[in-house]
Amino acid sequence: MKLTTHALNRMSQRRISDELLNLALKYGFVVYNAGAKFIFVRKKDIPEDMPRAIAERVEGIVIVMNPIDGTILTVYKNKNALKEIKRKLKRYEGRTPRRKYKLSEVL
Repeated sequence: MKLTTHALNRMSQRRISDELLNLALKYGFVVYNAGAKFIFVRKKDIPEDMPRAIAERVEGIVIVMNPIDGTILTVYKNKNALKEIKRKLKRYEGRTPRRKYKLSEVL
């Protein structure tokens, strides 16, 4: 599992430990949308035998991954995120370039 520096910074800012990240990867619900792989931990995905304190901390964690190589791009926590993830664009169209031609080609 590879993490970007952005993901590491966000994990430390949001107090999401490696243990919580591994639990989210293990029990999370996977959604492919907008050119990314989202892993979202719903309340019903958490096993009942998990201690309550840990279950409350892992619920709502969202992991955004590159679907091709599995690199974790960012991590955040939002219990209502699944609704927002499903509302994103269904396919990734990419950015259109600002210029059609290079300056050297025009002159």
